[in-house]
Amino acid sequence: MNKLLLILGPSGVGKSSIIQEILRLDKQFMSMPTYTTRSLRIGEKEKTSISSRKLLEMQNRDELLEINELYGNYYATPILPIIKAFAGNKIPILDWPVSRLGVMRKAFPGQLYTVYLSPPSVEVLKQRLLNDGRSANGSRLQIAQEELKEYWSGRYVNLCNLNTVSHEGKQVEIAKMICKAYKLSVFENRDKSV
Repeated sequence: MNKLLLILGPSGVGKSSIIQEILRLDKQFMSMPTYTTRSLRIGEKEKTSISSRKLLEMQNRDELLEINELYGNYYATPILPIIKAFAGNKIPILDWPVSRLGVMRKAFPGQLYTVYLSPPSVEVLKQRLLNDGRSANGSRLQIAQEELKEYWSGRYVNLCNLNTVSHEGKQVEIAKMICKAYKLSVFENRDKSV
């Protein structure tokens, strides 16, 4: 049985780049849509911008796993595309906040494979956020530092199947490593159930 691949880590660590590489490497993986009430950044493909009203309508019809507020915007993940991906023997992949991992565990018990990406250092992360203009006021960096402090203290170690450092220019190697570890994990689980 395939598992939902969740890519976790702080803002600016490179989750979107890694996901794009995984999708390029293996066509069985399928990116899951995320809705947001903010305008999309140039080149951003993994999210869909919709109105707050539309998001609330979807929530009222129980079409969403959850609505998160982050940096003054709302984000939501629809449940149906994940179910359809599993039904079509695809591997759903999604950028997901580690703080909301319980939502996915409740919705898909035993069907998660989680990868935590951390930066080589806080300074590298700070530079990445400044370079792409996403932390002009420092709020993203502050939230990322708080998450990393918890991660480096060992709080998330048992929550993740794989932990790795997101080095600049190593997206292809990291994506290959994640694909290999994921497939090995799913293969081992199939062997145990036979």
